Amino acid sequence: MMIENGEKDTYGTFFDDATSETSLLNDNYSRVMGKMSGSVVINVKRPVYQLDDLHDGNPNVDLEATVKRKKVAKLKWSDVKTVVPAIDWLFTNYNWSEDFFKDFVAGFTVAVLNIPQGMAYAMLGNVDPTVGLYMAIMPVIVYSLLGTSKHVSMGSFSVVCLMTGKVVSTYANANANAAADPTAGAFADPAVSLQPHNAAAVYTSIEVATAVTLMVGLIQILMYVFRLGVVCTILSETLVSGFTAGAAVHVVTSQMKELLGVKIENHNGLFQIVLTYYDIANRIRDVNFATITVSSITIILLLSYNMHLKAFINKRLFMPVPIELITIVIGTMLFQFTTFSDDYQIKLIGEIESGLPDFKPPPVNLLMSVITESAIIAIVAYSITMSMALLFSEKLKYSIDTNQELLAQGVGNVFGSFFSCLPFAASLSRSATQQTVGGRTQMASIVSAGLLVAVVLWIGHLFQPLPRCVLASITIVALKDILLQVRDVVRVWRTSKADAAIWIATYCTVVLVEIDVGLLAGVVVSLFFVFSRGIGTGVVVLGRIPDTDLYVDMDRYRRAVEVPRVRIVHYSGSLNVTNRNVFRDKVHGALCRYDGQLAPITISINSGKETVVRAQCVVFDLAGMHYVDSSGLTMFARLVDQLNEAGLLVYVAAVSGNVYDCMRARQLGTVQFFPSVHDAVEFYNNLEELRA
Repeated sequence: MMIENGEKDTYGTFFDDATSETSLLNDNYSRVMGKMSGSVVINVKRPVYQLDDLHDGNPNVDLEATVKRKKVAKLKWSDVKTVVPAIDWLFTNYNWSEDFFKDFVAGFTVAVLNIPQGMAYAMLGNVDPTVGLYMAIMPVIVYSLLGTSKHVSMGSFSVVCLMTGKVVSTYANANANAAADPTAGAFADPAVSLQPHNAAAVYTSIEVATAVTLMVGLIQILMYVFRLGVVCTILSETLVSGFTAGAAVHVVTSQMKELLGVKIENHNGLFQIVLTYYDIANRIRDVNFATITVSSITIILLLSYNMHLKAFINKRLFMPVPIELITIVIGTMLFQFTTFSDDYQIKLIGEIESGLPDFKPPPVNLLMSVITESAIIAIVAYSITMSMALLFSEKLKYSIDTNQELLAQGVGNVFGSFFSCLPFAASLSRSATQQTVGGRTQMASIVSAGLLVAVVLWIGHLFQPLPRCVLASITIVALKDILLQVRDVVRVWRTSKADAAIWIATYCTVVLVEIDVGLLAGVVVSLFFVFSRGIGTGVVVLGRIPDTDLYVDMDRYRRAVEVPRVRIVHYSGSLNVTNRNVFRDKVHGALCRYDGQLAPITISINSGKETVVRAQCVVFDLAGMHYVDSSGLTMFARLVDQLNEAGLLVYVAAVSGNVYDCMRARQLGTVQFFPSVHDAVEFYNNLEELRA
């Protein structure tokens, strides 16, 4: 609001004073920001310090006694609330009047979405469709009590179910499944089921699946014990995008036999997707056109609603329309009261058991056989969940504990493995819906689990006449956005060529080789770029802005001039066994003459005249050095000896605490340490004056 000269506001003098004060603040801000250059002067008068001088007067701290006190500290109530966050948000601080209705609406919405998605994704795991509903009940209740994210919707996730399904198809015995459960053979393809390594051991599909779930939970708990929540930082957003996009191609490929109504031999290893589509082309005459018609109608209707009607309708309703649930209800009713399935050989879900699963321990003898696959699934499930949790926490401004998330998922998987569950993870679509419709806490997940109990007890068996191709179509449509992540590579390429290389390497390896190999390839490429950047070092020569204590890169700032007889070398990066030689060569390049001798010259300008003198002192600005190992320290010590032999003094400035401790322990002879570059320069100038 602007007030012209001579105008008076109704608030009188108070407003004038406030306006004057605001103008004064704006003027000061403009000066600080450099708009009135030179009008602000920083004048600090203090002695020149060395780092050892800063220790004077500080009381000695008995670190050993401090550690002992920490070890004998008693368990506090806050520690219990950290392990079980529900004690805080549910039993102590939950606002029933304001939050419960919103959580109930969100929970009801998520429960409705869980019915079609859970049944469809369970098919990817080669188990009974009702297992997908179990996954949204048993482990989800555990996570809601132990997890720290308020908005992720846990349960079945396509990529995790598919990875588990590949393990199931490897270790489950099809004949044993048929003998143990007449309906189980429908979900474990005999063409891909292999005999177990031990001929005497016979495992059903659900036994293999629960063994994987138990091992995944144990691995995640072990990661929690060793505080490995940081592992989610290894899987960058770019890597996860490429991985999930590639895994979505596997999911679509695995559902082609259901969409087309044709038997396809499953392939493993190199080019398995290419070989699968080659088999489809060879058997194109065997497809069931009735199944294709049902699949096409389902996909077209779902896509049309999602792309053209969903946003319009949802704006006018307090909760989203459960189009997937409506689809399976219509499909079930249509095939319940007609003979289409018998007339056109359309494959149905078949018998579905009602009721909650029985308590049954997983086969312990199988755990070590699936440990490798389980470790990969554990990391993938955790990383996908954490990516969603971090997204919501940053958007809604609350904190999450990455290690506590490991405990929550690990305990949830262990608990779920005793109740016929596959490994669970956060669903991207359900989590977004839970937050969009107003969910406040994990009470929404508890409500959703409670509603699904009723579905499992009294409603689940009603979906027996549902065609399998309808569930496959729902899976395909749900993966549309993940499949289209392939377009991200263009944006990533424009931003960072290295990130684009990670994306392409991960995606191509997942699609052309195998899901777990693709994840490993992405991690290797990521670490390669991190490693290569770590090897690269930054060495620049600093100059001083005249009449200031500012020292900047002389190649970047033209006003900077060298301090006479002092060569200031700034280094950024770690110094270790991988880059020690690069560091030495770059420092030599900054100090050596054309003939290779360590005799740098400084060129300073005073009153328009250039002064060329030989340097007598080298100051290393190590503010950017965050780590040094023994090999790097040895190289630095040799460099110091070379400079001393050439008659140069060596000062180290602005070094971090841990690097300083390493260098002091090494006893680098004549090296002196200063808290800033300016202290080192002034110390040398005073030394020169005393010599004169």
